Amino acid sequence: MKKRSPLALCLHLIDRLVWHIEEKAIAFGVLGLAVLLIANVTLRMFNSSVPSTEEVSQFLMFYITFLGTSYAARSGMHIRMSMLSDLLKGVPRKVLAIFVSAITAIVMFYLTYLSLKYVLKIASLHRVSPILQVPVQYVWIVMPIGMFLTGIQYSLALIRNLISPGAWISYSVSLDNEPEAFTVQTERATFGSAEGSGKGE
Repeated sequence: MKKRSPLALCLHLIDRLVWHIEEKAIAFGVLGLAVLLIANVTLRMFNSSVPSTEEVSQFLMFYITFLGTSYAARSGMHIRMSMLSDLLKGVPRKVLAIFVSAITAIVMFYLTYLSLKYVLKIASLHRVSPILQVPVQYVWIVMPIGMFLTGIQYSLALIRNLISPGAWISYSVSLDNEPEAFTVQTERATFGSAEGSGKGE
């Protein structure tokens, strides 16, 4: 495999670090939600239930949703309008990929600012959840975190489009391959194959 430049190595390490954070957080969230719901259903057979199941489930869904936004961006799994991209080839497709990555990154960082501002306002009001009495800013803080991580992913996609041949939907997934190859790249991005991430540099 071709030796990576210092910039490519740095970007790859950032990509892997963010991926590990997202993967572990989402995995624990989904596992916790599953255990909670299964336990609650089981206890209902004995005319009992887990206290505050609905509220905790809402908290976990909130975390899974916003952290999953960044995870989906990394693996190229977001729903997108691809008609124009599919019609274009070569330089025009690359220009479009650069434009989309740049605009999306800017929007996500702006949403990070707005959501952080909102969370700080909620914190100043000292609002708590109705059952567990948890300060809601501790739950809603995942909004700016998820938006920021998604912004990082699209920034990495932008840099990848600028320094590497071809058009890239994310740092790990190229647009210039056949559908089967695109699927393989998505799986590699999802399951964290270092070898798959290193191709195309």
